[in-house]
Amino acid sequence: MGNRRGCSFPLPLLLLLLAAAWLVLLLPSPAVATRIDDAQAVVLVECAAAWGRTFRGWREGGECNTAQFISCDGAGLVTAMWLDGRGLVGSIPTALGTLTSLTALNLCCNSLYGPIPASFSGLASLAYLDLQYNALSESIPDAISLMTALTSLFLSSNQLSGGIPPAIGALASLKQLYLPQNKLSESIPTEMGNLLELQSLFLDYNWVAGTIPDALSALTNLNHLSMAGNQLEGALPDFLTSFVALTQLYLNSNLLSGSIPAFIGNCVALEVLSLSNNRLTGVLPMSIGAMTNLRSINLYSNQLEGSIPSTIGQLEQLSWLSLSYNALTADLDDLTPLGNLVGLLLSGNAISGSIPTTIRELFSLQTLMLDHNKLVSPVPQGLSALTVLKLIDLHDNAFSEVLPPAFTKMKRAEYMKLSHNNFTGSIPASISSLQSLTYLDLSYTFLEGTIPTAISKMQRLSRLYLHISTLSGSIPATMGSMLNLQYLYVDPAATPCGAGRCEVVQYSGTAFCRACTNFCDTCTKVARAPPECKKKRRVCSSKSCPGRICIPFIRSCQGFKCI
Repeated sequence: MGNRRGCSFPLPLLLLLLAAAWLVLLLPSPAVATRIDDAQAVVLVECAAAWGRTFRGWREGGECNTAQFISCDGAGLVTAMWLDGRGLVGSIPTALGTLTSLTALNLCCNSLYGPIPASFSGLASLAYLDLQYNALSESIPDAISLMTALTSLFLSSNQLSGGIPPAIGALASLKQLYLPQNKLSESIPTEMGNLLELQSLFLDYNWVAGTIPDALSALTNLNHLSMAGNQLEGALPDFLTSFVALTQLYLNSNLLSGSIPAFIGNCVALEVLSLSNNRLTGVLPMSIGAMTNLRSINLYSNQLEGSIPSTIGQLEQLSWLSLSYNALTADLDDLTPLGNLVGLLLSGNAISGSIPTTIRELFSLQTLMLDHNKLVSPVPQGLSALTVLKLIDLHDNAFSEVLPPAFTKMKRAEYMKLSHNNFTGSIPASISSLQSLTYLDLSYTFLEGTIPTAISKMQRLSRLYLHISTLSGSIPATMGSMLNLQYLYVDPAATPCGAGRCEVVQYSGTAFCRACTNFCDTCTKVARAPPECKKKRRVCSSKSCPGRICIPFIRSCQGFKCI
């Protein structure tokens, strides 16, 4: 018998086939899609109809998947609905309260109206409820107290009215409560002191009145407390010091009175302190310097007096300091160690003396507002070292010197207001180097000479205020090329225009009203081009109006008019 050779595989190939077989065994079998429970599918169909929407899987026998904005458990019971920003319009059906397995419901950012259904009391497993940014009305139902699994409740930006229900104190697991921008009134119920797990409480911009109840002292886990924009009155509560985790405190725009107590310095975790627009009096406590985590202080529009404490200079993390419209004095040198400061707003106080040369050390500063004080010359050259400064307002002080060159070196400045001072000299042609400037006000100073033609190079400028009685000459014709300029205010008696009479001092991008012969000596209304011109290029060029002023966007298919 001849030899029979068996069929064999090379060893490497055999090993490869065995590995592939093993991998197939390890792979999970294809998942079987969960069918929505029939009774709950009926509820989903009712909701979709009420909201004027159709969701493909919302039907009897439909599959439950996140592509249809719902999640289910193994029995097909709906556990989550994520319908934020889905264009829902209508009221919330009461049947939604029968989806008792829901743990998360998000209907934020739609156009839902009407009340929050009392049937929500059946959602005993619901932990997350977001109804923000709708038009829901009436009061918050007492039935919400039965939703005891809630940890997050978001009802912001609706039209809810009435008082905050005392029953809300039964939500013992609640960690986040957002109620701002509604029409809630009455006082804060003491039962809110039972929310011992609460970390974030937002009640801002409602009509809540009365005092801040002592019962809230039990909320020691709070890290964010915001009650701004209400009608709260009385003194700052002593129990704030027990909020050792509190990082943000917003009580601005209320009717709070009394002084800022020294114990505020014990709130060492605080990063944001906002008490502006109240009726607070007295001095700022030196203890504020112990709050070394502070990033923002807003105390403007109160009745504070005395000196700004030097200890503020110890707040190395501070980026925003707003103390405007009080009666404070200051040694500005004390503030120059604040190298992270982005905004320094001290308008409307009683600060005197000069701006220190050390201001150059505030190298992060973008906003500097020292207007309505008693500051005097000299303006330090160090201001030009503030290379990221975008807004500077020094108007209504007592500066008396030739307009300092430091102002023309602020290349990133977008807003500059220097009016109501005693600056002298001429408007330098170098001011045209401020190419980012959109707003410039030099009015009510003693600057002399003519308006430099170079000012027309400031093509981003939209508002220019030059109401200065000591100026002479005419408005340069080249300013007609400043297509973004909306307002030009000059003193008509000081800037005559040749033989023409200058009677109206406003030049805007939509009308020229007797603003000198360089613009027009009669009122010329500037209208949009007719519809048939929309596809044409409606801009002025250097050759449009030789020797004259070109006005864009007028009723002409040319797209401009020469005056």
